[in-house]
Amino acid sequence: MTIFNKSDMFFSDYEWIDYMPNNPKISGKLDDTRFDKNQGHEVLYLINKLMGLWDFSKIESCIKIERCIREQLPPKITKQEEVATWIQLNWRTIEFKKK
Repeated sequence: MTIFNKSDMFFSDYEWIDYMPNNPKISGKLDDTRFDKNQGHEVLYLINKLMGLWDFSKIESCIKIERCIREQLPPKITKQEEVATWIQLNWRTIEFKKK
């Protein structure tokens, strides 16, 4: 189920490479697949996957996940499951600069 769309995204400077529908970068479970925070389809997939796993339903939560990925994610975190774990561990303490 997709609740967060391209038009909802906080950032607009993504690259939009088309992937085959079964590509692990945008389908299946979160695993050790390499993640690129600058690829729009990958970010959308990850956000929507986490929203389903964590039973979130608000667009504000989607935007917070997106901002965590783009603004706070340490460079050493490069795999889908690592991104998910990092966000989960830091969810309550993450702070953002005003835009």
